[in-house]
Amino acid sequence: MKMKLFKRNTAVKLASFVLALTMSVGGVLAAHSEDYKSDISDTKEQITDTQNKLSEIQKTIQDRQDALTNIAQELAAMEIERLSHMSDKDVAIEELKMLRQEIENFDAEIEAMEQQHAELEELLLDRSRIMYQSASDFEFLQILFHSTDLFDFLRKLDVYHTMIEEDKALMESVRESERQLREKREQQVLLSADKEQIIAELDAAIAELEGDQDYVTENYEALSAMLSGLEAREYSYTSEIDELTDKLNELERKQREAEEAARKAEEERKRKEEEARKAAEAEKKRLEEEARKAAEAAKKAKEEAEKAAKEKAEAEKKAAEALKSKKEPKDWNFCWPIEHYTAFTGKFGYRIHPITKVWQLHSGVDLSAAKGTKIYAAQSGTVTMARSYAAYGLCVIIDHGDGLQTVYGHCSKLLVTEGQTVTRGQNIALVGMTGGATGPHLHFEVRENGKPVDPLPYVAGLY
Repeated sequence: MKMKLFKRNTAVKLASFVLALTMSVGGVLAAHSEDYKSDISDTKEQITDTQNKLSEIQKTIQDRQDALTNIAQELAAMEIERLSHMSDKDVAIEELKMLRQEIENFDAEIEAMEQQHAELEELLLDRSRIMYQSASDFEFLQILFHSTDLFDFLRKLDVYHTMIEEDKALMESVRESERQLREKREQQVLLSADKEQIIAELDAAIAELEGDQDYVTENYEALSAMLSGLEAREYSYTSEIDELTDKLNELERKQREAEEAARKAEEERKRKEEEARKAAEAEKKRLEEEARKAAEAAKKAKEEAEKAAKEKAEAEKKAAEALKSKKEPKDWNFCWPIEHYTAFTGKFGYRIHPITKVWQLHSGVDLSAAKGTKIYAAQSGTVTMARSYAAYGLCVIIDHGDGLQTVYGHCSKLLVTEGQTVTRGQNIALVGMTGGATGPHLHFEVRENGKPVDPLPYVAGLY
């Protein structure tokens, strides 16, 4: 029973220690995990904020780039419109002035027109031959590859188209020249009468065209001012884009640093968790080894205890068997129950009690001795009583097995306890006069199956 309790207590202590260690390690790991989770959460929030800012900046840059594209398109359209207006007005005014000059010098003009008509026809033939020989897309590609930018290309392209239009106009001029020559010759007769009126009308037309040209010039100046404003906006947007780009690069750098910090924090958390896990495993193995050794020690102690108990039981069995084999009182081999031989002051049998004066059985023998004389166990056995017992005073009773007991009364001091195993000749008490006694002596008796018998046959030959 004691071994079972020992093993159970040992197991409970080891289990409690392992549980406490596990909870401690778990608490440390949980604390570290929470710290790293908090750091990683903060880093992720910073990354999210940075990404939102990046998205806003990228959208702003895209808006600025779209605005620049629109500005470039507006500038190109304005330049084309200005060139178109200026070209048309210049041609119209020049034509009217030429017509007025022709009217003023009608006769000379007819001759000049005839010469000019011939020149125009020759020019038309020359340009036709040149255009026929070089008719391909090569000129267009040359214009494209020799342009410095979009505006330069548009201007050269406009000139190219203007040349084509001029060729058409040249052809038209030739036809018109022929028609005008016919008309002029027809009008030459009537010119002398209407010349002043025609010149006045031409002057009015020229004035009107010049006014239109002034309007176009003023409108162009307004467009130029708008162009300057757009160019200023373009410069402002370009500067803003540069500033936003620098900010974007800085935010991207911070994002990379935050991601790197989060990665290192995660690696450190995993490393510490692995270290704690290994430490916990090592401690667990150590405790398991200690538990195994403790269990082995407990098992060995139990085996030794069981062996000792078995040996004791076998010895007691042999002793009991040895006692059972005794047929006569002298076979019990009692030793003298007192330190040295003394005189009998009372023997076994009926007598008048010295105190009560009543005729009764004296259940043992009285051995006179000085107080404090040693009392010995007559034979080995187990103490069944070691206390004050009625008239016996301080009394010791020893059970020797096979129904045989010895009684030692009137002691002054007891040296054994109940349940104790004693051996033959062991000092168990001291002589006294406790209980019903008239002087110091030992009352010694023998009981067979609880019945008092004469003890002298058991100690025969010793007195």
